[in-house]
Amino acid sequence: MMGTTPFKLQPQTGYLVAASPDYAGIVQEWLVDYYQPLLSPTALSLLLALSGRLVPNPMPAERHQHTVLLDQLGVGINQIDQARGRLEALGLLRTFFRVDQLGPVVIYQLQALKSPAEFINEDLFAVVLLQHVGERRYQQLVDKANRYHLATDDYHELTQGFFEVFKPLASPADQHTVAASKDQLGQPSEPRVTAPEPSVDWQFLANQVQAQGLASDQLSKHRQLIIAEKRVYGLTELELATLLLAATDLTTGELNSEQFKAVVANRAAPKEKVPVKPAPQPADKTGTLTPQEKALVLEADQGAPLQYLTNLKKATGSGFVTPTERRTLERLVSQTPLTDGAINVLSYYVVVEQGNANLAPNFVNTIANNWTRQGVRTAADAVAAIQKFWQKTSEPKRPTSKKGRRKTIVEQLPAWAQDDSKQPAQVASPEQIQAAKEALAKLRASENKPHHNQ
Repeated sequence: MMGTTPFKLQPQTGYLVAASPDYAGIVQEWLVDYYQPLLSPTALSLLLALSGRLVPNPMPAERHQHTVLLDQLGVGINQIDQARGRLEALGLLRTFFRVDQLGPVVIYQLQALKSPAEFINEDLFAVVLLQHVGERRYQQLVDKANRYHLATDDYHELTQGFFEVFKPLASPADQHTVAASKDQLGQPSEPRVTAPEPSVDWQFLANQVQAQGLASDQLSKHRQLIIAEKRVYGLTELELATLLLAATDLTTGELNSEQFKAVVANRAAPKEKVPVKPAPQPADKTGTLTPQEKALVLEADQGAPLQYLTNLKKATGSGFVTPTERRTLERLVSQTPLTDGAINVLSYYVVVEQGNANLAPNFVNTIANNWTRQGVRTAADAVAAIQKFWQKTSEPKRPTSKKGRRKTIVEQLPAWAQDDSKQPAQVASPEQIQAAKEALAKLRASENKPHHNQ
């Protein structure tokens, strides 16, 4: 598969713009209302620039270099790469790569936008949109998607079927022509969602909610929505049951999906709770890690990203989880293949080892994108990537000139997260790291005490 081919985007890399067979252009209203809240300015500009380069019958020989895009958008190659990832996560773009006789070339294949109704009905997209725009604006967008609809439940439908109007008599030659055209036409594809599906005890959940009024078919009907909410917020089955019942019409037994999303967004704040123990890590994943690093892997796998960051900040005295940090975690959960454990290790590195009080979005997003490219998926993978970085920095360093040093408020990326970068200027001391670990362990121990009121 092309997706597994080692690839590094360079300014001299050639590119060509193509489109999926069902692509019919960009509907500006759909793009601005539903997609733009989830896109960075660079990602939006990249999409519009690529659509402007689309021509009939694209040919690989008629490629452009990425330097053209860089000049047009006024950004660097890494920003183009990050923007591409955002477009791919939302199903607006697919990317293909190969090396031919003219050199490396990338095919950017534009994908059809989802209509407003399709966007709202895509649970993962709807949940992230709600988190970014807030409940009031989200409800306005739902109403807008439904603005031309008129209920026809009290009417008799007179619509005629195809065979009531047409009487096709296809000859063998016609059938052959139609079959050949299907082979000739490329097939549109669904966006790739690679986030792992969390386990849900459906039988336990059903027992909790059906006895209190939720119809038996509602869990299967809204399965993907329930999974999406559980993964984003790290909800337990008991919490899910409470939130589901809060959005259920007890007279009909039906779940109001939009109300459920709003209830979860309003009420699923970080809470003190006993974390769910993870399944043991495979031996081959942690075989090269030290006992302390293995302990970090197990610790990172014990909570949802939002809860884990809350615990980290409490243990290190770094304040509270800000709205920006919540949105950063939500993007990592919904738009990267990193498991919750890997995301937690990333938080640990930034807050504990780097000594930062907050997760800066650009800093964290860049690390996550580079981890994704390197094949990092689990907590063990993430710890191994950091281990590799520290081993590399333990090698003799070349003397550096003090000339040109200046203070900056921009986050410094570690070497394992950015090509040709310098070691971070500031890191926590071993004593600070050990103190944070001990504080976090004490916090975990207090959480694991039995709660008599449960």
